[in-house]
Amino acid sequence: MGFLSFSRSPSSVIYLCSTNTRLSKFIEDIVLSIVKDMHRGTANVHKVYQKIPRGAKIDKNSIWDALKSLEEQGNIEQKSKNNFIFTSPTHTVTGRLDINRRGVGYVIPENDELNGEDVKIASKDVFGFLPGDIVECSYSFRGEGYKGKITGLVKRTDKTWIGTLDVFENVAYLVSDNKQLQEDILIRKGVKPDMHGMKASVKIISFDVKKRNPLGVIVDLLGKAGSNDAEMHAIVAEYGFKTSHSPEVIAEAAKYTNTISKEEIKTRKDLRDRLTFTIDPQDAKDFDDAISFEINSNGTYSIGVHIADVSHYVQEGTLLDKEALNRATSVYLADRTIPMLPEHLSNNLCSLRPNEDRLAFTALFEMDEDANVLSEWFGKTVIHSQRRYTYEEAQERIESKEGDYQKELNICNDLAKKLKGKRFENGAIAFESSEIRFELDTKGVPLRVIKKDRFDAHKLVEEFMLLANKKVAQFIKTKQKPELPFIYRTHDFPPPEKLLELAKYVTLWGYKIDTSSEESIRKSINKLMLDTEGKPEASMLQMAAIRSMAKAVYTGKKSEHFGLAFKYYTHFTSPIRRYPDLLVHRLLFDYLNGKKGRLSENMIEQMAEHSSNMEQKASEAERASTKYKMAEYMEQYVGQTFEAKVSGLTEWGIYAEIIENYCEGMVRLSDMKGDAFVYMEKEKKVIGRRTKRFFSMGDPITIKVKRANKNLRQIDFVYVS
Repeated sequence: MGFLSFSRSPSSVIYLCSTNTRLSKFIEDIVLSIVKDMHRGTANVHKVYQKIPRGAKIDKNSIWDALKSLEEQGNIEQKSKNNFIFTSPTHTVTGRLDINRRGVGYVIPENDELNGEDVKIASKDVFGFLPGDIVECSYSFRGEGYKGKITGLVKRTDKTWIGTLDVFENVAYLVSDNKQLQEDILIRKGVKPDMHGMKASVKIISFDVKKRNPLGVIVDLLGKAGSNDAEMHAIVAEYGFKTSHSPEVIAEAAKYTNTISKEEIKTRKDLRDRLTFTIDPQDAKDFDDAISFEINSNGTYSIGVHIADVSHYVQEGTLLDKEALNRATSVYLADRTIPMLPEHLSNNLCSLRPNEDRLAFTALFEMDEDANVLSEWFGKTVIHSQRRYTYEEAQERIESKEGDYQKELNICNDLAKKLKGKRFENGAIAFESSEIRFELDTKGVPLRVIKKDRFDAHKLVEEFMLLANKKVAQFIKTKQKPELPFIYRTHDFPPPEKLLELAKYVTLWGYKIDTSSEESIRKSINKLMLDTEGKPEASMLQMAAIRSMAKAVYTGKKSEHFGLAFKYYTHFTSPIRRYPDLLVHRLLFDYLNGKKGRLSENMIEQMAEHSSNMEQKASEAERASTKYKMAEYMEQYVGQTFEAKVSGLTEWGIYAEIIENYCEGMVRLSDMKGDAFVYMEKEKKVIGRRTKRFFSMGDPITIKVKRANKNLRQIDFVYVS
């Protein structure tokens, strides 16, 4: 046989002159291409034959010969008798190991080498390795994805594990809360009988594959398992935060007193005679920002944004500074705050309490009645707050036009509204997030779930803080030449693929997102928020829009903020609770005084990346504590029925939020009776195969509480038809 011919149409005929060897290679290439394309299931002679191009004179014997030859070459693998799958060449990759609850491992490659794909590791091959380990693995493409085997440990994870101690004679085992950890951790040293049933954090010091259990040491005892304090401390430790400061750090903070020397006051602008007030929540313990107000002789307004001068007390390189950098942020749980700084600073010296002189870093703005900034000044000051308002008190004065300093508050409120109007004219996105809080008894048990209201008083403070953040960044970016190293808070343009997903999603509700330009994206998202206000789908569509956005992060490389429509933006206003703000204060003070070179761009970027990571962990800890309290609150309602709305849809269930108390749980599809319900990704609906009954985001749904497990932070519902 010297020629092979095949055609896709009568007018298209391809002739290949070949020897038998070259012909066999040609047939193998065709067969390999067909097997490679058959991602789902296996390929056999008959299936390959059906996909041979029409007109090609390739018989089944030639296909079989090609399959066996490809198997010998390692290009395909025989999974069962006469059935084959494609096998890509073996490669190696380094990445972080993740292990799911079923014990199956996934290596997440560094540098996204596989374009977002992971390498699956069989459960029998992950023994001896821990979630978070950096490992090397060999892999190849098998069937529908990459599969491989771990070939070496590059770096053992330094993660601490949280769980409950099971003490037996003179040893203990930590039963981990994290179901990714397949084996209990053996602890031999420092074990006491009264540790049984205690919540603890443990560090693994060795894991010999010849031994059944990893060996660990106790880092911290968190309290009796099941108690409120122990569970909250466990959440904090789980995300890498300490629940308290070391004695050395506390002692360093205690060296500072309330006395402000005359020499220190002489180095600052003295604004103690200017009307200054704070507006904070009723239960606030620290007041890190204050606003001052004065009418100038020419009729303009002098607005001061005063921020606690944390940099005066937390000096670079001290234990306080190192501890603050390591934490990077305060953590706000459902029932407590884990402060970045010791309480002597955060709740005392760096808290702008009423009727006390305090050191501040101030942004002063001269503004006209249209909220235009005519001049600005930045520098260190000494201030004296005359009044501490709660949000409710300030709001009452704004609405009633009565009470102490109501005139000043109303002028500030009017200016704030005009600042907000300018932001939205420039394309700021109008997201209005809602938060919940818990009313707790003396033991921390939740009595009520309350949605936090947002008043004009909240927005008044917010607008002046945004103004200060923007103007500080603008000052550094535009007035310091050459441009100096600095840290910014940046928010990138939304990823195009997420924008397209959002555009598709909102069309299911009858709305539209125009993705043709940045301006049209801003306008159409704001129109979506306006058009859905007060409607059942409002919160769902806002959440979808928020999820389409990029994450805001700290960086020294960019200054733009897409969501706020600011070309320049940083965080200047909360150094008590955010390390990047403390860094901004130090750098700004240096540059105002002609000093250069405190930190290099690389050093700033490392701090920025660390701060962004810790901020993310703090957010996750906050959500975990909220879920814990929700589950604890709902324990009393097991078996009761509530009206809810669909808040999420997945392939395994329907998330529903109870309208009465905002608690969210899941209706598992496997628990839904009377039909086989499936999630349809394209339609974003859960649909019954027989009845065609469907559930969409925002739909009303009646549920019964099946179980509430605070330790797992889970609430399970069943659908009441």
